[in-house]
Amino acid sequence: MTQTLEVKPLTISPVDYFSAKLAYEMTPWTLKGLVIDKNTTACGLKADNLLILDVRSVDAFALGHLPTAINIPLADLAGKLATLPKDKTLVTYCSNLTCALAPKAALVLAEKGFKVMELSGGIATWTEYGFPVEKKA
Repeated sequence: MTQTLEVKPLTISPVDYFSAKLAYEMTPWTLKGLVIDKNTTACGLKADNLLILDVRSVDAFALGHLPTAINIPLADLAGKLATLPKDKTLVTYCSNLTCALAPKAALVLAEKGFKVMELSGGIATWTEYGFPVEKKA
């Protein structure tokens, strides 16, 4: 099932856009600090209040994913919303900087009232930094 998302015309200033962009993106370094290094807070977030959501395919997830991540492919997201916590910040990610799955998932989640952020650069940037990945056995 393909989801069609409505893209609204740009009605904000560049300053407002980039401020919002920074507020809703998480860098790999920040996420690593929270999840791997067990820093208690970063960017006003607490590690135990995050859920990392990999929206790539099941096969891509099995080949390697961020520690603690759960996998819900974007095509399946609408049917799984009831399984996701509204009291946590969901951090979406996909393959790389040019992959549009994570921002599309973030938009769907935000429209449904979830707190959401996107991991900048996806798993490609995460692994470029040498951060650990898990593989499904």
